Amino acid sequence: MIKKLLIVLFIFVTANKLFAQNEQNNYENRFAIALNGSTLGGGIEVAKNISSHFNLRLRANTFGIKDFIQEIEVDDANLNVTADSRFLEFDLSLEYLPFENSSFKLVGGAAYFNDGKTTALAKYDGSFTYGEITIGPDEIGDLELTLDYNGFAPYFGLGFGRAVPKKRIGVAFEAGSFYLPEPQVGINATKMLSPTADQAESLQENIRDYRWYPFLNLRLSVKI
Repeated sequence: MIKKLLIVLFIFVTANKLFAQNEQNNYENRFAIALNGSTLGGGIEVAKNISSHFNLRLRANTFGIKDFIQEIEVDDANLNVTADSRFLEFDLSLEYLPFENSSFKLVGGAAYFNDGKTTALAKYDGSFTYGEITIGPDEIGDLELTLDYNGFAPYFGLGFGRAVPKKRIGVAFEAGSFYLPEPQVGINATKMLSPTADQAESLQENIRDYRWYPFLNLRLSVKI
């Protein structure tokens, strides 16, 4: 009786080990594709599982704002500011999951911002009167400010959810930050605002340390 019980127990343990091993083999060395929604807009991602603790990810994100208009009142006249902003970003990162039974992860990698540009065009809508002199928008001129963030940017983040889910479909959340390249500032101005263009170098010096870009990302992935 004892011998039969030991045989049954041995078969049960062996079967469990084989099942666990097959389940792990079905998970490791698999790929996943994902859709991202983040502070860099929308994007797609391809990920590969290296082991139970590591996933490799290749991702592309794009973001754009066109003709965002803001009115600012200056000395009883309206200053109309029209802003355009766009990003095209590619990144390669490694995802590390320190705990076997948890989806908590640490992420490190590098990105390349191929087209990171913001443009703001300011125009006065109204006139200034000084005594008997009236100065209209045509005499005041326009001012255009551009900021370029192009180049490589390291990235670090953390979150929950595997890049390659253990099940067929997975959801993940991630928070981190890119350290952007130093911005390049340009100022173009016309008419009475022309002297403002000379302030481009000073403005670039003042904002050179504003390079951290917060990244919040929600992704939906499918294992293939």
